[in-house]
Amino acid sequence: MSRVFVTVLSTAVGAGIFSCVVPVAIWPGEAKLTAPLFCSAPFTEPIVVSDTTHDSEGTSTNYTLYCVGERGALTDEGFALPMLVLLAAHILIASAVVLTVSLWARRRPAPLEDAPVTSTDGPVDAVEY
Repeated sequence: MSRVFVTVLSTAVGAGIFSCVVPVAIWPGEAKLTAPLFCSAPFTEPIVVSDTTHDSEGTSTNYTLYCVGERGALTDEGFALPMLVLLAAHILIASAVVLTVSLWARRRPAPLEDAPVTSTDGPVDAVEY
């Protein structure tokens, strides 16, 4: 059984690390899902801002989670901590999925019980081949 958990853990960590592509390249707004952990009253509105800079080394894009209040005041929550929380969430979700599938695939059908054979047709003659 421990082999199952090693497989689940290694697969989940690999999937979790691979899923870092999602909040950075595909959907940076996913960081808004971490707002309840980082945005406290009166700064309750999460906003993810993309800053792109061009310099001699090329183009780079930074994402930052800001928590904005009603009057426009804001707090800078960065992107590293929300990214780590998302990574942990992705690993937990992947672990749950892989563990469920793994345990479902390993389940064994219950053995059939020997039921007594009854016949209502009368005696049966033995046949030799």
